[in-house]
Amino acid sequence: MLTLYTAIGSYHLTEKGLPLVTAGGHDCALDAHELLLWSSLAFRILTYQELKAEFYEKERELHILGELDFDYYLNRLTMRRLVASGRDCTGVDALYDLLGHLYLQPAPNSTAVKIVSFLKLTLSRRLPFRKALAVFHTEKLEPMEKQVLALLRHEMLSTAELIQCTEKGKTNIKDSNDLMDCLYQEGDCDCESIVTDCRASETRFPVLTAVANLYLKQQVTFQIL
Repeated sequence: MLTLYTAIGSYHLTEKGLPLVTAGGHDCALDAHELLLWSSLAFRILTYQELKAEFYEKERELHILGELDFDYYLNRLTMRRLVASGRDCTGVDALYDLLGHLYLQPAPNSTAVKIVSFLKLTLSRRLPFRKALAVFHTEKLEPMEKQVLALLRHEMLSTAELIQCTEKGKTNIKDSNDLMDCLYQEGDCDCESIVTDCRASETRFPVLTAVANLYLKQQVTFQIL
């Protein structure tokens, strides 16, 4: 069996410089080890062994060795719903088990955000001007990736909902009512049944690829409701 992990939520600092992760509409404070593990998964999808090796390597590099082990922090973040996992026999099925029920939210990438990041890199971290300019670099997107972002323009959608929208030829969701009309017209249809139905859909392959690539390109974050 293959188990995959990723981070849920988005990271930001308070006015006092305290790290917070926002997930499901709630701000969650993290201690140093929790933040180390969560940040190892931010915009990444790793196996258990990959995550464990990176956690201990960063722990040594940062000289923050603790009394508690990796599994303690992993279980804690999982219980707090700041880390998600998916498990199955094949890579694509494990990826769907991981992402099918997670909601996608476009990552903040406005010009204002990029300018602030640029100034932080040049002034606070004293990075060379040319290297700091990399913050303005835009990843080239594939057609399916653009289609996924178009569907997310007005509403957060789960990966399973994105698969269903793609199957139905839907390229734009105007609002929650539009989503309900498109996917939830049948009386027995709900979020869980859509996740189950899409598990065997052929459309899941291109959509899963697009979702994973958008996440790795830092174009979206994963959220929970």
